Amino acid sequence: MSTNDPPPEYTEIIDSFSEVELNDIKIEEDNEEHVKPDPVTEKQTDNKHTENGQAAENSPTPKSKVSKRAAFKQMVRPCLREANPLPENPTIGDKIKDMFLLPPRGMVGFILQITIICLQIWGILAAITGSDALPGGNFFSLIVLFVFCVICGRLISFANLPPLLGMLIAGVFLRNVPGIKIIGESIDPKWSGQLRKLALTVILLRAGLGLDIVKLRKLSFAVLRLAFIPCLCEAITGGIVSHFLLGFPWAWSLMLGCILAALSPAVTVPSLVSLQERRYGIAKGIPTMCLAAGGLDNVLCVTGFAVFVGVIFSEGDLAVTIVKGPLGVLLGIAYGFVAGFMLWFLPGKDSTNSLFYRGMLLFGSGMIAIFGSSAVGLSGAGPLGCLTTATVAAYRWRQQRQPGEPDELGGIIALAWLIVQHFLFGLIGAAVDIGNIQPNTAGLGIATLFIGLCVRSAVSFSVTLGTGFNIKERIFITLTWLSKATVQAAIGGLALDKALEGNNEDDIRMGTDVLTIAVLAIVICAPVGATCMGVLGPRFLEHGDKEEIRVECSGSATSSSNGDCQKEIEIKTVSETKRQ
Repeated sequence: MSTNDPPPEYTEIIDSFSEVELNDIKIEEDNEEHVKPDPVTEKQTDNKHTENGQAAENSPTPKSKVSKRAAFKQMVRPCLREANPLPENPTIGDKIKDMFLLPPRGMVGFILQITIICLQIWGILAAITGSDALPGGNFFSLIVLFVFCVICGRLISFANLPPLLGMLIAGVFLRNVPGIKIIGESIDPKWSGQLRKLALTVILLRAGLGLDIVKLRKLSFAVLRLAFIPCLCEAITGGIVSHFLLGFPWAWSLMLGCILAALSPAVTVPSLVSLQERRYGIAKGIPTMCLAAGGLDNVLCVTGFAVFVGVIFSEGDLAVTIVKGPLGVLLGIAYGFVAGFMLWFLPGKDSTNSLFYRGMLLFGSGMIAIFGSSAVGLSGAGPLGCLTTATVAAYRWRQQRQPGEPDELGGIIALAWLIVQHFLFGLIGAAVDIGNIQPNTAGLGIATLFIGLCVRSAVSFSVTLGTGFNIKERIFITLTWLSKATVQAAIGGLALDKALEGNNEDDIRMGTDVLTIAVLAIVICAPVGATCMGVLGPRFLEHGDKEEIRVECSGSATSSSNGDCQKEIEIKTVSETKRQ
C-alpha cells in the first residue's frame, strides 16, 4: 500500500457513501487544500496546543464526524423504506416486511397514529376524571373498545367485507373472552345508549344531505312504494313467524319484526354514494331513490318499534300509547321543516367561517331531534325530524353551490361517521353475552330472518314494476334491500334495557333473545348486502347520463313537455359525440 492510499477502514466507509456524499467530501477537501493558513494564526495555534499539553492529532476532525454518521446510517439502513424498495412482483413476505419499515405507513402507520391519539385522550381523561379512566373504569373501557374496533375494522376490510363486521366482532370479543371480558363488562350502559344515539344522528344527517328533492319529485310514487310496502310486509312476516317459532307474545314478535325489517344506512349509504360518485344509475335516479326510500324505511321501522315498546312496557292508557306513534311522525316532520328552513338563512352571507357554523347548527338540530324526542317520550319523532332537517337544508345549499363544487359539509359529516361508527357496532357487540345464547333461539331466529328476507325480496321486485327500470336494475334494488346493521345495532338492545329496569325475568329473557337475533342479522346480512351492491352495482346499473331521456320523458316517471324532451335528446346527442 503506497503512502497516498487511504487506510482500509476509510475505504470501507467510502463504499457505504452515496455518490453525492462523496462529491461533497471531495469538494470540502479541495477547499481545505486551496486555503493557505495564516503563519501568525498557525503559530498561535501551535503555542496554545503546546501550553495545554495536547497534540494536534487528538483534536476532532471532520473525517471522524463523517465516519460516525456513516456508521449510524449503515446500522439503520436495513430498517429504512427508501433503502429497501418493494420488488416488481412482491411476495406476501415482502409486503409484510414493507409494513414495518421506517418511516411507518400503511396499516402499521394507521394503527400507530390511532393508538397515539387514544393514549393522548386517555391521559387527558385520567387527569380529569381519575378512576374512571383507569383499568376497570368506563372511559378506559371505551377507549380500548374504540382501538380494537379500529384495528379489526381495518383488518376485515382487506377481505372486501364491511368494516362494521370487524367492529362488531371486536365488541363481542371484548365481552366474552376470559381475561379481557372485564373491558366489555365495565362499560356504563347509559354511556353505551347515548353513544349509539349519537351515531344514529350522524347516520341520518348524512343520509338527509344525500337526498335530492328535485329527483324525488319525479320518482315520488316509486319511492313511497319502495319505502313502505316491502318494509311493512317483512315486519308483518317477521312478527307472525317469530310468534309461532319463538313463542313470543304478539307485541314482542311485531316489535322484533320492526327491528329486522329496517335497512342499514351504514351499509347502503356508503355503497350508494360511491356508485353515485362514479355515475352509476344516476340518470334514472336509482341511488337517490334508494337513499330516500331507505331513510323512510328506517323511520317507519323505528316508529313501529317505539309504538310496540310503549305497548309492552306501558303502565298507562293503551290508547294514548298507540296515538303517540302517528303524533310523533307528524311532529318530526314539522320540526324538520322548521329547522331546515332556519338553516337556509343561518349563518348569514357575511359570516366568517360559515362552514363551521353551518355544520354546528345542522348537527345541533339533529341532536335535539334525537335526544329531545326521547326525553319527551316521542322516540319515533327523532329520526324523522333529523332526516327531514338535513334534507330541507340540503335543498337550498345544493342550489347555492356552483356546478362541480364539492359538498364540504357532507365530507365533514362523513368524517364524523368514520369515528362514531366504531362505538355503534362495538358497543352492540359488547352487549352480547355468548354464554347466555340458546342454540335453539339462534337457529329459529335465523329462520325468522330468512323467511322475512324472502318475502321482502319478492315484494321489492314487484313494486318496481312500471317505474321504467329494466330487469337488472330491479334486481339491484331488490338486493340493496337485504342490508341489516345500523338500526338493529341502535335499537336492538333497547328492549333489553327496558326489561332490566323492570326486573321481569320473562321480559329479560325475551329482550336477550331479541338482541341476539339482531346481532345475527347484522353478521349475516351486512356482508351480503355490501357485497351485492359493490359487485353488482357497476354491472347492473347504467353508467353516465345516456339513459336520462327515457326516464324523464316517459309518462310513468314525469310529465315533461315534448319541447323539453327534444332539448334533452339534443344534449344527449352532443354528449355522445364528444365521448366518441
